[in-house]
Amino acid sequence: MYLHAKGDGGTVRGRGRRRIFPVGVAVAAVLAVAACSSGSGSGGSGEDVSLTFSWWGDASRAERYEQALEIFEEDNPGITVQTNYAGFGDYWTARNTEAASRTLPDVFQMDLAYLTEYTEFGHVTPLDEYFGDAITVDTISEPLLASGQVDGQTYGLASSASTLGTFVNTDLLDELGVTVPEEGLTWDEYDALLAEISVAGAEHDPAVYGSVDYTQFFWLFQIWLQQNGKALFDGDQLGFTEDDLATWWDKSAAVHEQDGFLPTKRQEQLSGADAVGVGETAAEISWDNFLVRFSEGQAKPNLTLLPVPADDFEDNSGMFLKPALQLSVAANSEHPDEAAKLVDFLVNDPRVGEIFGMSRGVPASGAALEGVELDELDQQILDYETQLEPNLVGSAPPSVAGMSNLEATFTTIALEVAYGTVTVDEAVDRWFAEAETSLAE
Repeated sequence: MYLHAKGDGGTVRGRGRRRIFPVGVAVAAVLAVAACSSGSGSGGSGEDVSLTFSWWGDASRAERYEQALEIFEEDNPGITVQTNYAGFGDYWTARNTEAASRTLPDVFQMDLAYLTEYTEFGHVTPLDEYFGDAITVDTISEPLLASGQVDGQTYGLASSASTLGTFVNTDLLDELGVTVPEEGLTWDEYDALLAEISVAGAEHDPAVYGSVDYTQFFWLFQIWLQQNGKALFDGDQLGFTEDDLATWWDKSAAVHEQDGFLPTKRQEQLSGADAVGVGETAAEISWDNFLVRFSEGQAKPNLTLLPVPADDFEDNSGMFLKPALQLSVAANSEHPDEAAKLVDFLVNDPRVGEIFGMSRGVPASGAALEGVELDELDQQILDYETQLEPNLVGSAPPSVAGMSNLEATFTTIALEVAYGTVTVDEAVDRWFAEAETSLAE
């Protein structure tokens, strides 16, 4: 299922001279790369150093990273970087396997949901000792820095930030004769819009629906909770009740009954593609930096960004900036100094900012942002976040141990709700039982 994945991609790839591995052997491949690199050079003795770097994402992200790493290797002739990438799910399967054997890549993309568990089990090293020398953090905002901290130390450094937005395909709505909203909508207004789109798009080729089922999106649920004065977590415990989750998942059936959502079976068939990008939906709620990815989809949609639905946007939007991507250094790295240098380069170098633009989110570093030559899509993302700034509330929810499992389970169970194979009450009971186990471990 593609829904709100952090990235897609069907292979784990190397760059240029490096081998290309199919997903089926991704874990074995990355372990082999890690093992080969662990004995190469000491870095401090003048010998050549080989670093490993892994990320999740699609082919477009891979191309951008490869361009950036060519520059890094030219700037640092004693260091080479071996790379691989995968879609989000396969990526974390590989990382979890490596973590168990202490063979993680020297540098790898980190997600907020995994940060605490990787920290508590000693898989990543604190970056604070490199700040001010190897790693510059002066132009990264305090909330983004804080999002990478566990117990006062920094284990993940944000390379970019994003927030959620409502994408609307303006040209497609015009074609269907549906009025394009000009400002943020309430939840009821948004649900009504999705139903209206589906009615108008029934005879279109392909048929057009409102959106995919947004109730499967864990982070959107957090925004809805915050709009209602609650939160995902209260310390290391849940900050909401079974009734709250039931109310949220009840929205799924209500919109499906009006055909406002893309049929669930079709949603799964589109795995690896974005429904709004191929023109089978006319709206979507996702991270704002996905504007680039969605716009490059098969249908080349012309998308407008609006705030996430809220019943009282001015007083409580529930929205926050979240690190779109973080970078961590493995505790098993034999070359932490060089790894820190690579992190600094990927986060701060203006040339990296120029290569990526806003495709991985707005650069967290002011220095990297200066390198961005804003095209129309980049400017749209930056303008959106700038306009939202007065209405953003606080920072992303803190990472807790087991959060990644809770997010994955949330999506899986919500999909069953959409299929109708479980009732909402059964789904809520299952998820809370899973949460109790995960948070207790």
